Amino acid sequence: MKLSQLLTPELIKIGVQSSDKEGIVEELVNLLVKAGTVTDAAALVEATMERESKGSTGLERGVAVPHCKTAAVKQLTCSMAISREGIDFNAIDGAPSHIFLFLAAPPGMSGPHVKALANIAKLSRSEEFLRKLREAATPEEAFSIITHEETRPD
Repeated sequence: MKLSQLLTPELIKIGVQSSDKEGIVEELVNLLVKAGTVTDAAALVEATMERESKGSTGLERGVAVPHCKTAAVKQLTCSMAISREGIDFNAIDGAPSHIFLFLAAPPGMSGPHVKALANIAKLSRSEEFLRKLREAATPEEAFSIITHEETRPD
């Protein structure tokens, strides 16, 4: 599943206030609350942090993909935040994370969730794409970068 099908500029935040993992997750969840796709923010944060306790979702090249399955959402949901400074998200390469893509799916939904994670992994291989995202000045610009990359021929 493409990120451009899940995200809107309203679900993208440039700059974060938090400097730790749980704070970043709360900011990502709050984007979904403001958009009206989540009503129980506390349950969503709790489910995500429980998933993080089993193994960090901090990947390589400055990307983190906190995610969970929970009844706090009725459909696959996504939000994104970008930190220019970078946050320690216990990434597997030990580097700070700059791009945070949050996914939450209801229990029992595997197909779209797995496809979205696979798409994120594919996009994350492009250093130029990640650089452009880190440098995006507005949520609209970040969304445009994602849409362009997803529609580019392989």
